[in-house]
Amino acid sequence: MSDDISFNGNTPRQVLTTALEEAFPEWLVISSERAPDTLDRPALVIKQRTIDPLPSAPLSHFTVGFFVTVVDDSTDWDQAEDDLDTNVLLVWAALMETKNVNPSKAEKTTFNDNAYLAYDITTDLTVRKG
Repeated sequence: MSDDISFNGNTPRQVLTTALEEAFPEWLVISSERAPDTLDRPALVIKQRTIDPLPSAPLSHFTVGFFVTVVDDSTDWDQAEDDLDTNVLLVWAALMETKNVNPSKAEKTTFNDNAYLAYDITTDLTVRKG
């Protein structure tokens, strides 16, 4: 990404990664779509999905769409359900506190070939060009 398309000098992915690492220092934050074989702590996986012109300012702003996948590390699915009930809301709140980040939906899913329960939080980040 060129220097004139960034958010405070960072790419949109870097903005989300930094915000989530600061909010959840004990968790594993993965800034690409790789899946570790096993997990020993909750994980957040950042998946960039879309880039669109911002409808209200299509020449000067972009909306970059992401899934932030909240993964519970428990293979006991009853425990994972309980943990995810809390963790998905904590992550949603952290995203809302990050400037220009707008979560819009969370959907339950699985991660790493159904090994772990997870939620995909659909979110976007608005970026100004130039």
